[in-house]
Amino acid sequence: MSHNHHHHHGLSRRDFIKLGGVALGGAALAACTRRNGLIELTAVPTTSAAQNVPTLGPGEYADTILVNGNIVTINALRTTAQALVVKAGIILLVGSDAAVRALAGAGTTVIDLAGRTVTPGLNDAHCHLSACGLLGTAYVDVSWPAVNTVEQLQAKVAEKIASTPQGEWVVGSGWVMFDGGRYPTKHDIDPVSPNHPVMLINQGGHMAVVNSLALEMAGVTASTPDPGNGRFLREANGEPSGTVMNHPAMDYFRRLWPPDLLDVKVMETSILNPQARFASMGVTSFQDNYARGMERMQAYFNIGRRREMTIRGQVMNVLEYIQELDGRIDALEAMRYEDDYMHLAGAKFQVDGAAEASYTHEPHNGIAWNIPIWKPNDLKEAVRAFHDAGYQVALHTGGDAAVDLALDAIENAMNKNPRPDPRHRIEHSVLNTNDALQRQKDLGVVISTQPTLIRAFADAMFRIWGEERTQRMIPTRTWLDMGVPLALSSDAPSMPWWEPQATLLASIARYSASGIPVSPEQAMTLDEAMYAHTMGSAYADFAENKKGSLEPGKFADLIVWHDNPYAAATEDLFNLTVDLTMVGGKVVHQV
Repeated sequence: MSHNHHHHHGLSRRDFIKLGGVALGGAALAACTRRNGLIELTAVPTTSAAQNVPTLGPGEYADTILVNGNIVTINALRTTAQALVVKAGIILLVGSDAAVRALAGAGTTVIDLAGRTVTPGLNDAHCHLSACGLLGTAYVDVSWPAVNTVEQLQAKVAEKIASTPQGEWVVGSGWVMFDGGRYPTKHDIDPVSPNHPVMLINQGGHMAVVNSLALEMAGVTASTPDPGNGRFLREANGEPSGTVMNHPAMDYFRRLWPPDLLDVKVMETSILNPQARFASMGVTSFQDNYARGMERMQAYFNIGRRREMTIRGQVMNVLEYIQELDGRIDALEAMRYEDDYMHLAGAKFQVDGAAEASYTHEPHNGIAWNIPIWKPNDLKEAVRAFHDAGYQVALHTGGDAAVDLALDAIENAMNKNPRPDPRHRIEHSVLNTNDALQRQKDLGVVISTQPTLIRAFADAMFRIWGEERTQRMIPTRTWLDMGVPLALSSDAPSMPWWEPQATLLASIARYSASGIPVSPEQAMTLDEAMYAHTMGSAYADFAENKKGSLEPGKFADLIVWHDNPYAAATEDLFNLTVDLTMVGGKVVHQV
């Protein structure tokens, strides 16, 4: 029970830095040769991945070589090379065409890059892959921008109702506000759903709209009090409007869903289906930060056990309430499966939820500002339990008070039980006080964030938080300057863009959807964004010695870009495509 979960992660970060520092101080540089203007690292690796380098015996050759290209390694020296060797799913050599071709034999697959750029595969450090797979299957897909009007919403619901027996639940996901700021209400869906309970979750995942039948079945009336941080939005006469905010309110309806709606079989399909799309966008690893429900956990472990993953996955189990802590760690331990394609990292907690209910130190113009989802002592207890069991925790925070609450819980666990490098995570970390930024650095937390939030939400946040606070959102340059570890991600499907290309663009060009600059001085460079989306995301998952850069001994997880991102105009980054994606030496996407 109290085993250290990091037994398989190899060297600690401290060892890694020490080792890397020594190597980079002398031996590695001594082994560099200059050829064709490229620094080439030959025999001496710079990370502890060295221990994984396969050897070629007599008569053995590379499985695959990639030649005649621009290999961007993302190693500590930011070396580039022409070619790369893959053996047994691992990178054997990165170097010149001549050095690489010398290791090819009759059975070697040769990929001629014809000058194209190769980078490590991108690692989506915070997405909800299983939820992506529910869209259009268990869930009616009412995603913006395809659904942008009440009529389109009604048409999608009506279509699903036509094939659903009377009285059964119709569940959907993906809507955003209509008509410049109006939430859908029960009146928008009642006309097409007199005999079916309906619940449609919004794109962000922290709000929903339900119809009158669903309200009736859940017993939610004008006299029902708001549950904690949850909100039943109300009409002038006090009647619930059908719009509900945050999980404590949403769960009044969710617990009425039939068990087979999201059973293990459904969840397995929802995990398998989106992987091809993620691979086609250049994603070779993902971290599912919202695995809600033990059926979903079981589905992930089943697929892992059956070796059916095509890209690498990591999963965090969500706890919504303190009552769920009882027995949860033991239950996870009992079902857990782990290999290089699937593992449990720990637990996810939502300290606050929807932007309109972000937990802030000063009031804002949303719906609620001073109520966190978790009571401080409950959060401390739950975080401490996972910390003590050797797991990582990740905490969703929007407002600055939520960030402080998350840091309090992490600091409490680390003080009560100091253990080396727990590497806990703060997800989003949108609004931060200066004091919080310093504590993030001091506690060694990883910031896992999404610059696309600026595109998606800054215009709304100007209204909710005002100019000064909104201009302080997601201070990536400050984090980089302070040396706080950053990991980048899409938050798909809670964001309209699943593509890592959108994340790279938004990291560099910080504008709201309407074109207002949001602290442009906080922008990252493309190199920094690429690092944070590869090595940064690997570090967030204790995998920096296995992946994140193209170096001998690391997984052959790489992508071939159609056009060189480093030569692209900033605004073209979003449209860049990937010709080939390789995971563990296997081609999982090819144009």
